[in-house]
Amino acid sequence: MILFKDVTFIYDGKPLMTHFSDEVSSGEKVVVYGASGTGKSTLLSSIAGLVQPDEGEIWVGGQLLTGATVSDIRRLIAWVPQEFTLPYDTVKECVFAPFKLRQNRNKIPAEQTVLNIFGHLGLEQEIYTKHLVEISGGQRQRVMIAIAVLLDKPLLLLDEPTSALDSDSIEKLIVFLKSYKSMTMVAVSHDERFIRAFDRSIKIGEER
Repeated sequence: MILFKDVTFIYDGKPLMTHFSDEVSSGEKVVVYGASGTGKSTLLSSIAGLVQPDEGEIWVGGQLLTGATVSDIRRLIAWVPQEFTLPYDTVKECVFAPFKLRQNRNKIPAEQTVLNIFGHLGLEQEIYTKHLVEISGGQRQRVMIAIAVLLDKPLLLLDEPTSALDSDSIEKLIVFLKSYKSMTMVAVSHDERFIRAFDRSIKIGEER
């Protein structure tokens, strides 16, 4: 599903990551971890074409990631960043906004499906009609994960998905994500339970 071939990133004139190679198979669940400042989020962003490597190649879904292919590749990806701004009024509006895009209109979920997923993530059904300013950071994080899964893309990217979650919510999230057997997932996380739960982990080198 994803192939990194001798990838190097340079930041502020210094190597952030050098000659990185790895392959993530379809359906595999992989966690990237390591010290702060070693390029974990940069690596994740590069899969979606948000950051270009200074050297090497990245292949996604059998296509070399280039300016010409990035739009097609992004259609394969659902992305949950660590920090995000939600320009919507209510949770319901936020959930259904991505499905207004032409490529997602055939995947509009039933409201009961949304509520079922909320339940699996430990979200009360009542938040569905709440204003976004009324819910916590951990709840917003889980709403974003729910939306990403509802989009039903082959590849899910998660940047520190447990950063605003308590222990019980993390356990529920792990069980929920692992239930999607065919979905390829790459997550950046420092949470030990998350690292152990996924199929494989990739440690990025010590901080430079």
